[in-house]
Amino acid sequence: MKIYGWAGLILLIVSEYCLIHQIEPFHTWFYCFAWWSYILLADNLLLKLRGRSLLTDRRKELWSMLPLSVFIWLLFESYNFILNNWSYSIAPMQLWQRWLGYSLSFATVLPGIFITSDLVETFWDRKNRPAASECESLPSKQLPRPSLLFAAVGLALMIAPLIWPKFFFAAVWLGPIFFLDPLLEKVRIRSLSLSIFEGNRNRIWCLMLGGLLCGLMWEFWNFWAGSKWNYTVPFFGKWKVFEMPILGFLGFPPFAIECWILYHLLRSIPQRFDFRAFRIAWWICLGILSIIIMRGIDQHTVVRFA
Repeated sequence: MKIYGWAGLILLIVSEYCLIHQIEPFHTWFYCFAWWSYILLADNLLLKLRGRSLLTDRRKELWSMLPLSVFIWLLFESYNFILNNWSYSIAPMQLWQRWLGYSLSFATVLPGIFITSDLVETFWDRKNRPAASECESLPSKQLPRPSLLFAAVGLALMIAPLIWPKFFFAAVWLGPIFFLDPLLEKVRIRSLSLSIFEGNRNRIWCLMLGGLLCGLMWEFWNFWAGSKWNYTVPFFGKWKVFEMPILGFLGFPPFAIECWILYHLLRSIPQRFDFRAFRIAWWICLGILSIIIMRGIDQHTVVRFA
Protein backbone atom coordinates (compact mmCIF):
# COMPACT_ATOMS: atom_id res chain seq x y z
CA MET A 1 0.00 0.00 0.00
CA LYS A 2 1.26 3.48 -0.87
CA ILE A 3 1.81 6.12 1.81
CA TYR A 4 -1.33 8.02 0.82
CA GLY A 5 -3.33 4.80 1.10
CA TRP A 6 -2.14 4.31 4.67
CA ALA A 7 -2.94 7.98 5.35
CA GLY A 8 -6.50 7.41 4.11
CA LEU A 9 -6.94 4.33 6.29
CA ILE A 10 -5.58 6.05 9.41
CA LEU A 11 -7.71 9.16 8.76
CA LEU A 12 -10.85 7.05 8.39
CA ILE A 13 -10.19 5.16 11.65
CA VAL A 14 -9.47 8.39 13.53
CA SER A 15 -12.58 10.03 12.06
CA GLU A 16 -14.80 7.11 13.09
CA TYR A 17 -13.38 7.15 16.63
CA CYS A 18 -13.82 10.91 16.99
CA LEU A 19 -17.35 10.72 15.59
CA ILE A 20 -18.36 8.16 18.22
CA HIS A 21 -16.83 10.27 21.01
CA GLN A 22 -18.04 13.58 19.49
CA ILE A 23 -14.55 15.05 19.21
CA GLU A 24 -14.28 18.15 17.03
CA PRO A 25 -13.70 18.96 14.23
CA PHE A 26 -14.26 15.33 13.22
CA HIS A 27 -17.78 15.14 14.62
CA THR A 28 -19.08 18.17 12.72
CA TRP A 29 -17.08 17.52 9.55
CA PHE A 30 -17.20 13.72 9.64
CA TYR A 31 -18.68 13.48 6.13
CA CYS A 32 -15.78 15.45 4.65
CA PHE A 33 -13.11 13.47 6.51
CA ALA A 34 -14.75 10.16 5.59
CA TRP A 35 -14.91 10.99 1.88
CA TRP A 36 -11.34 12.17 1.56
CA SER A 37 -10.26 9.02 3.43
CA TYR A 38 -12.24 6.91 0.97
CA ILE A 39 -10.76 8.72 -2.05
CA LEU A 40 -7.22 8.01 -0.86
CA LEU A 41 -7.98 4.36 -0.09
CA ALA A 42 -9.98 3.69 -3.27
CA ASP A 43 -7.38 5.34 -5.49
CA ASN A 44 -4.67 3.22 -3.90
CA LEU A 45 -6.73 0.10 -4.62
CA LEU A 46 -7.29 1.28 -8.19
CA LEU A 47 -3.52 1.74 -8.62
CA LYS A 48 -2.90 -1.81 -7.40
CA LEU A 49 -5.55 -3.37 -9.67
CA ARG A 50 -5.15 -1.25 -12.80
CA GLY A 51 -1.57 -0.07 -12.54
CA ARG A 52 -2.55 3.60 -12.85
CA SER A 53 -4.95 5.89 -11.04
CA LEU A 54 -6.24 9.44 -10.76
CA LEU A 55 -3.91 10.55 -7.97
CA THR A 56 -0.77 9.02 -9.47
CA ASP A 57 -1.11 9.29 -13.26
CA ARG A 58 -3.60 12.14 -13.72
CA ARG A 59 -2.45 14.43 -10.95
CA LYS A 60 -2.38 17.55 -13.13
CA GLU A 61 -5.93 16.86 -14.27
CA LEU A 62 -6.99 16.39 -10.65
CA TRP A 63 -6.18 20.02 -9.81
CA SER A 64 -8.69 21.27 -12.36
CA MET A 65 -11.16 18.52 -11.44
CA LEU A 66 -11.55 19.74 -7.84
CA PRO A 67 -12.91 23.26 -8.58
CA LEU A 68 -15.08 21.85 -11.36
CA SER A 69 -16.45 19.31 -8.89
CA VAL A 70 -17.47 22.17 -6.60
CA PHE A 71 -19.03 24.15 -9.44
CA ILE A 72 -20.93 21.20 -10.93
CA TRP A 73 -22.52 20.31 -7.60
CA LEU A 74 -23.38 23.97 -7.02
CA LEU A 75 -25.37 23.90 -10.27
CA PHE A 76 -27.65 21.33 -8.66
CA GLU A 77 -27.72 23.38 -5.47
CA SER A 78 -29.10 26.27 -7.52
CA TYR A 79 -31.90 24.00 -8.75
CA ASN A 80 -32.68 23.19 -5.13
CA PHE A 81 -33.54 26.84 -4.46
CA ILE A 82 -36.73 26.07 -6.41
CA LEU A 83 -37.14 22.38 -5.62
CA ASN A 84 -36.44 22.53 -1.87
CA ASN A 85 -35.71 18.80 -1.93
CA TRP A 86 -32.90 18.93 0.64
CA SER A 87 -31.68 21.22 3.40
CA TYR A 88 -28.58 21.48 5.59
CA SER A 89 -28.38 21.68 9.36
CA ILE A 90 -25.73 22.19 12.06
CA ALA A 91 -23.43 24.22 9.81
CA PRO A 92 -20.79 26.44 11.50
CA MET A 93 -21.73 30.04 12.15
CA GLN A 94 -18.45 31.48 10.82
CA LEU A 95 -18.80 32.13 7.10
CA TRP A 96 -15.21 31.25 6.22
CA GLN A 97 -15.48 27.88 8.00
CA ARG A 98 -18.81 27.14 6.38
CA TRP A 99 -17.67 27.99 2.86
CA LEU A 100 -14.42 26.06 3.34
CA GLY A 101 -16.54 23.11 4.42
CA TYR A 102 -18.76 23.49 1.35
CA SER A 103 -15.74 23.58 -0.94
CA LEU A 104 -13.90 20.63 0.61
CA SER A 105 -17.06 18.53 0.67
CA PHE A 106 -18.26 19.35 -2.85
CA ALA A 107 -14.73 18.84 -4.21
CA THR A 108 -15.06 15.13 -3.38
CA VAL A 109 -18.00 14.56 -5.75
CA LEU A 110 -16.14 14.04 -9.04
CA PRO A 111 -13.07 12.21 -7.65
CA GLY A 112 -15.34 9.94 -5.61
CA ILE A 113 -17.57 9.03 -8.54
CA PHE A 114 -14.74 8.70 -11.05
CA ILE A 115 -12.45 6.57 -8.88
CA THR A 116 -15.37 4.32 -7.91
CA SER A 117 -16.46 3.94 -11.54
CA ASP A 118 -12.89 3.13 -12.58
CA LEU A 119 -12.78 0.47 -9.85
CA VAL A 120 -16.03 -1.01 -11.12
CA GLU A 121 -14.58 -1.16 -14.61
CA THR A 122 -11.44 -2.87 -13.29
CA PHE A 123 -13.51 -5.69 -11.79
CA TRP A 124 -15.85 -5.73 -14.79
CA ASP A 125 -13.39 -5.56 -17.68
CA ARG A 126 -9.60 -5.67 -17.39
CA LYS A 127 -8.93 -4.81 -21.03
CA ASN A 128 -6.36 -2.11 -21.70
CA ARG A 129 -8.71 0.73 -22.64
CA PRO A 130 -9.38 4.27 -21.34
CA ALA A 131 -10.82 4.30 -17.83
CA ALA A 132 -14.54 4.87 -17.34
CA SER A 133 -13.84 8.37 -16.01
CA GLU A 134 -11.83 9.36 -19.08
CA CYS A 135 -13.14 10.43 -22.47
CA GLU A 136 -12.21 9.53 -26.05
CA SER A 137 -11.58 12.03 -28.82
CA LEU A 138 -13.50 11.90 -32.06
CA PRO A 139 -11.49 11.94 -35.30
CA SER A 140 -12.04 15.14 -37.24
CA LYS A 141 -13.56 13.12 -40.08
CA GLN A 142 -16.08 11.56 -37.69
CA LEU A 143 -18.22 14.43 -36.44
CA PRO A 144 -21.84 13.21 -36.35
CA ARG A 145 -24.61 15.74 -36.19
CA PRO A 146 -25.95 16.01 -32.63
CA SER A 147 -29.54 14.85 -32.21
CA LEU A 148 -31.95 17.78 -32.08
CA LEU A 149 -34.60 15.50 -30.57
CA PHE A 150 -32.30 14.59 -27.69
CA ALA A 151 -31.51 18.25 -27.11
CA ALA A 152 -35.19 19.25 -27.18
CA VAL A 153 -36.18 16.52 -24.71
CA GLY A 154 -33.28 17.46 -22.44
CA LEU A 155 -34.14 21.15 -22.50
CA ALA A 156 -37.77 20.37 -21.63
CA LEU A 157 -36.69 18.16 -18.74
CA MET A 158 -34.34 20.89 -17.45
CA ILE A 159 -37.03 23.59 -17.55
CA ALA A 160 -39.96 21.52 -16.21
CA PRO A 161 -38.64 21.33 -12.59
CA LEU A 162 -38.39 25.12 -12.48
CA ILE A 163 -42.05 25.51 -13.50
CA TRP A 164 -43.65 22.48 -11.80
CA PRO A 165 -41.14 21.49 -9.10
CA LYS A 166 -43.56 19.30 -7.16
CA PHE A 167 -44.17 16.96 -10.09
CA PHE A 168 -40.96 17.17 -12.13
CA PHE A 169 -38.29 17.37 -9.41
CA ALA A 170 -36.79 14.05 -10.58
CA ALA A 171 -36.23 15.44 -14.10
CA VAL A 172 -33.21 17.36 -12.77
CA TRP A 173 -31.31 14.06 -12.78
CA LEU A 174 -32.18 13.31 -16.42
CA GLY A 175 -32.49 16.57 -18.37
CA PRO A 176 -28.78 17.52 -18.57
CA ILE A 177 -27.96 14.06 -19.95
CA PHE A 178 -30.18 14.45 -23.01
CA PHE A 179 -29.36 18.14 -23.52
CA LEU A 180 -25.59 18.16 -22.95
CA ASP A 181 -24.41 14.73 -24.09
CA PRO A 182 -24.83 15.54 -27.82
CA LEU A 183 -22.85 18.76 -27.29
CA LEU A 184 -19.76 16.69 -26.47
CA GLU A 185 -19.52 15.83 -30.15
CA LYS A 186 -19.21 19.55 -30.95
CA VAL A 187 -15.97 19.63 -28.96
CA ARG A 188 -14.73 16.38 -30.56
CA ILE A 189 -15.46 14.13 -27.57
CA ARG A 190 -17.20 10.81 -28.11
CA SER A 191 -20.58 11.17 -26.44
CA LEU A 192 -22.15 8.45 -24.37
CA SER A 193 -25.10 8.22 -26.76
CA LEU A 194 -22.72 7.70 -29.69
CA SER A 195 -20.88 4.98 -27.76
CA ILE A 196 -24.18 3.22 -27.06
CA PHE A 197 -25.13 3.49 -30.74
CA GLU A 198 -21.81 1.88 -31.65
CA GLY A 199 -22.44 -0.97 -29.20
CA ASN A 200 -20.03 0.11 -26.46
CA ARG A 201 -22.02 0.32 -23.21
CA ASN A 202 -19.18 -0.44 -20.82
CA ARG A 203 -18.53 3.14 -19.73
CA ILE A 204 -22.14 4.03 -19.06
CA TRP A 205 -22.76 0.91 -16.96
CA CYS A 206 -19.60 1.52 -14.93
CA LEU A 207 -20.57 5.14 -14.31
CA MET A 208 -24.09 4.18 -13.26
CA LEU A 209 -22.93 1.49 -10.85
CA GLY A 210 -20.19 3.77 -9.53
CA GLY A 211 -22.78 6.49 -8.93
CA LEU A 212 -25.06 4.09 -7.06
CA LEU A 213 -22.22 2.87 -4.83
CA CYS A 214 -21.21 6.46 -4.09
CA GLY A 215 -24.82 7.31 -3.30
CA LEU A 216 -24.99 4.53 -0.73
CA MET A 217 -21.80 5.79 0.91
CA TRP A 218 -22.95 9.43 0.76
CA GLU A 219 -26.15 8.60 2.59
CA PHE A 220 -24.49 6.25 5.08
CA TRP A 221 -21.83 8.75 6.15
CA ASN A 222 -24.25 11.67 6.12
CA PHE A 223 -26.60 9.84 8.49
CA TRP A 224 -24.03 9.84 11.31
CA ALA A 225 -22.36 13.21 10.65
CA GLY A 226 -22.74 16.29 12.86
CA SER A 227 -23.32 18.60 9.90
CA LYS A 228 -25.75 16.85 7.58
CA TRP A 229 -28.55 17.22 5.06
CA ASN A 230 -32.19 16.15 5.22
CA TYR A 231 -34.66 15.45 2.43
CA THR A 232 -38.17 16.78 1.83
CA VAL A 233 -39.08 14.95 -1.36
CA PRO A 234 -42.75 15.10 -2.48
CA PHE A 235 -44.84 11.90 -2.43
CA PHE A 236 -42.01 9.51 -1.51
CA GLY A 237 -40.58 10.98 1.69
CA LYS A 238 -41.94 8.47 4.21
CA TRP A 239 -39.92 5.35 3.36
CA LYS A 240 -36.25 6.10 3.88
CA VAL A 241 -32.88 4.36 4.01
CA PHE A 242 -30.73 6.58 6.22
CA GLU A 243 -31.94 10.10 5.25
CA MET A 244 -32.74 9.26 1.62
CA PRO A 245 -36.22 8.17 0.43
CA ILE A 246 -35.84 4.69 -1.06
CA LEU A 247 -36.75 5.68 -4.61
CA GLY A 248 -34.28 8.57 -4.38
CA PHE A 249 -31.41 6.11 -4.80
CA LEU A 250 -32.50 5.74 -8.42
CA GLY A 251 -31.17 9.24 -9.00
CA PHE A 252 -27.54 8.41 -8.25
CA PRO A 253 -26.76 6.40 -11.44
CA PRO A 254 -27.93 9.17 -13.82
CA PHE A 255 -26.26 11.76 -11.56
CA ALA A 256 -22.91 10.06 -12.20
CA ILE A 257 -23.55 10.26 -15.94
CA GLU A 258 -24.41 13.95 -15.63
CA CYS A 259 -21.19 14.57 -13.73
CA TRP A 260 -19.14 12.82 -16.42
CA ILE A 261 -20.79 14.83 -19.21
CA LEU A 262 -20.57 18.18 -17.41
CA TYR A 263 -16.97 17.63 -16.37
CA HIS A 264 -15.65 16.79 -19.83
CA LEU A 265 -17.72 19.51 -21.45
CA LEU A 266 -16.63 22.24 -19.03
CA ARG A 267 -13.02 21.04 -19.09
CA SER A 268 -12.91 21.12 -22.90
CA ILE A 269 -14.11 24.71 -23.28
CA PRO A 270 -10.97 26.56 -22.05
CA GLN A 271 -8.76 23.99 -23.80
CA ARG A 272 -10.19 25.02 -27.16
CA PHE A 273 -8.81 28.54 -26.77
CA ASP A 274 -5.13 29.39 -26.81
CA PHE A 275 -5.70 32.78 -25.21
CA ARG A 276 -4.52 32.80 -21.64
CA ALA A 277 -6.78 35.76 -20.90
CA PHE A 278 -9.83 33.71 -21.90
CA ARG A 279 -8.85 30.85 -19.61
CA ILE A 280 -8.34 33.21 -16.69
CA ALA A 281 -11.68 34.89 -17.38
CA TRP A 282 -13.33 31.46 -17.60
CA TRP A 283 -12.16 30.43 -14.14
CA ILE A 284 -13.04 33.84 -12.70
CA CYS A 285 -16.60 33.50 -14.03
CA LEU A 286 -16.95 30.04 -12.51
CA GLY A 287 -15.62 31.39 -9.21
CA ILE A 288 -18.07 34.30 -9.16
CA LEU A 289 -21.01 32.03 -9.94
CA SER A 290 -19.89 29.65 -7.20
CA ILE A 291 -19.80 32.47 -4.64
CA ILE A 292 -23.29 33.62 -5.64
CA ILE A 293 -24.70 30.10 -5.25
CA MET A 294 -22.95 29.60 -1.90
CA ARG A 295 -24.62 32.77 -0.65
CA GLY A 296 -27.89 31.32 -1.85
CA ILE A 297 -27.22 28.10 0.09
CA ASP A 298 -26.72 30.14 3.28
CA GLN A 299 -29.96 32.02 2.70
CA HIS A 300 -32.25 29.27 1.40
CA THR A 301 -30.84 25.80 2.07
CA VAL A 302 -29.20 25.95 5.51
CA VAL A 303 -32.05 25.71 8.01
CA ARG A 304 -30.12 25.47 11.27
CA PHE A 305 -26.76 26.85 12.37
CA ALA A 306 -24.65 25.52 15.23
